Amino acid sequence: MGGFWTILFWVFAIWLWTRQGRDRDRRRREEESRRVNAGYAILRGFGRMLGLMSKADGRISKTEVDVASRCLRSMGLSEAEYQICAGAFNEVREYSFYAFSQCASQFASVVAEETRMLVYEMLWTVAAADGVLDGREDELLRAAVGPLGIDPISYHYFKRMYFGDGGGGADDGSRRESELEKAYARLGCSPSDSDDAVRAAYRRLAMRYHPDRLKVEGVPEGMIAQATRSMAEINAAWEIVRKERNI
Repeated sequence: MGGFWTILFWVFAIWLWTRQGRDRDRRRREEESRRVNAGYAILRGFGRMLGLMSKADGRISKTEVDVASRCLRSMGLSEAEYQICAGAFNEVREYSFYAFSQCASQFASVVAEETRMLVYEMLWTVAAADGVLDGREDELLRAAVGPLGIDPISYHYFKRMYFGDGGGGADDGSRRESELEKAYARLGCSPSDSDDAVRAAYRRLAMRYHPDRLKVEGVPEGMIAQATRSMAEINAAWEIVRKERNI
């Protein structure tokens, strides 16, 4: 009988091990599928919002197409990722039934806040490509925070960061922001904030743009590259502010 129970034990152990392996493989496939689907939704959402921002005046000019294409290429997207974004951009170029708020709300319903913030910053990056914040762009970027479900202060934070206190981006002879002022703007802080507030802002941004966290959310590699560049800017800004304050 001892031999029977030993054989039975090993049969059960092998069956259990095989079943657990199949379960792990299934979960891995499901997770990979989730990330792929999330990445596709992120790229399409960004492409549509970019197209709608370009179409704010009722049409998309060749110049706007060129600016959008150049910005997408500069973000480090793969060719496949670029084509998904460009396809979504062209959808709103051809059809009139898309509304920016509806597109942003739909996007917000399927992605995490960190991803929404990253995409919102990327829209600012495109708006800043020509160095001037067009009034129509400004209006859409201000209105986007609600549908995207992000803190309304984000609008002021990014406007200050990309266009300075004046918000226009034009070189009208006014005083340029100093390196320290730009560092505070990148952290979303001001010189009057306490050390604890500045430190908390830095940590919040560091978590938001952490590549591992974004990968879990299914953010495409090209966009993670953009987040990595932003994280490098945030670290550099923190070093400037930290040294100035002797933190």
